[in-house]
Amino acid sequence: MGLIAGILLVLLSFAHNIYGERKQIPDLKAITQDPIMVGSLRVMIFQGGILLLAVGIIQILVALGTIELTGIARFFPVGIVLLDFGTFSGITAFFHRELFRITIPQIIVFVLIIVLQLVSISG
Repeated sequence: MGLIAGILLVLLSFAHNIYGERKQIPDLKAITQDPIMVGSLRVMIFQGGILLLAVGIIQILVALGTIELTGIARFFPVGIVLLDFGTFSGITAFFHRELFRITIPQIIVFVLIIVLQLVSISG
C-alpha cells in the first residue's frame, strides 16, 4: 500500500509541475507580464511539486525497506500530505468554492493516497 501511495505521489508531483508550467503560467502571462507575479506563481507551483516528489520518494523508500521511519517519524509522510490537502481544502472552502468542482479528480487521488498511507502505517 505504501509503495502505491509513493508512486502516486511522485506521479502527482510531475503532474503538478507540468500543469503549472504549461497551463497556469501561460494563462497568468496572458493577464499580466508582472515578473514578480509570474515568478511567485512559478515558485509556488514548484515548491508544491517538489515537496510531493520528496514525500513520494520517502514513501517509496520506506515501502521498499530501504529506510525505516520509527516512532512519530512514521507519521511524517502522511502528515505532510494531510497538511497539503488540508491547506487546499481550507482555502478552497473559505475563498474559492468553485475549485472543488474542477479538482474532483485531484481530491480523489489525494484521499486515496492518504488512505493508502494510513493503511501502510497500521499494517
